[in-house]
Amino acid sequence: MRLFFLLSFFTLAITANAQLFNGTYYVAAKTGLSMREKPEAGSKVLDKIPYGTKVTTINEDSAWKEIITENMTGYWKKVKFNNKTGYIIDSYLFPWPPPKLATVKDMKQYLVQNGAIAGPKVVTRSGNASEMTEGGWELTKQLYKNGGEYHEFFGYEYNSNTYFLPGFSIQQGFLLCRLIAEFKQVFGEKEEFPLVSKTYKKDDHEYDVKVIRTSNDPDDTSPFTIEKIKIGFEDGAYYEFELFMLENQLVIFFSGGV
Repeated sequence: MRLFFLLSFFTLAITANAQLFNGTYYVAAKTGLSMREKPEAGSKVLDKIPYGTKVTTINEDSAWKEIITENMTGYWKKVKFNNKTGYIIDSYLFPWPPPKLATVKDMKQYLVQNGAIAGPKVVTRSGNASEMTEGGWELTKQLYKNGGEYHEFFGYEYNSNTYFLPGFSIQQGFLLCRLIAEFKQVFGEKEEFPLVSKTYKKDDHEYDVKVIRTSNDPDDTSPFTIEKIKIGFEDGAYYEFELFMLENQLVIFFSGGV
């Protein structure tokens, strides 16, 4: 019985990471999200829902219809907007309002935009942060009332930032990073969601992308079995980026050093 419970929980966790259940979300498509008459890409556009708009999906008895955009797998969801009822793609919905594009340039600003600070920063260190020597380090942690959190680490010729966003999926994390200037070296505005490991060149820099999965199938390209996305590249310093789930939290890790 215990094994059955664990397997059932694991399956539910993967499903929750892969799709959005009915509820309230925010449009995160920069150019807005088309609301269509039917759950089909070629169906008539009834309206355009602007970036940042709050929408509530409507329950339907029929099964959700799948759609793939920019390598992301999503589903058509029924919503009401401007006294019209139609369908939108849930791949471009966030559980929090998306970044205010004119003012939010890094993830810390995004956390501030969406949640009040929960207490003072916690700082632990070894050595003098202003005159860091080999072996010295400083770690700062900040928690927010919506459950968001960041860790900022400084070491000798190395630093990293780790962000925790409850309720976000890996696909939503990818979209979020595309919207924030802090990650422009990682994901360009028009880059698609990475489904396979690869090495490629961008702006004369070589990028090493590793897609780690829960599945052992070498032909598996589903976004639902992705456990972690790791990206490494060199641009003066060497940078490492990771995107993965920890229970119901999305974790974004970004570091740089020599």
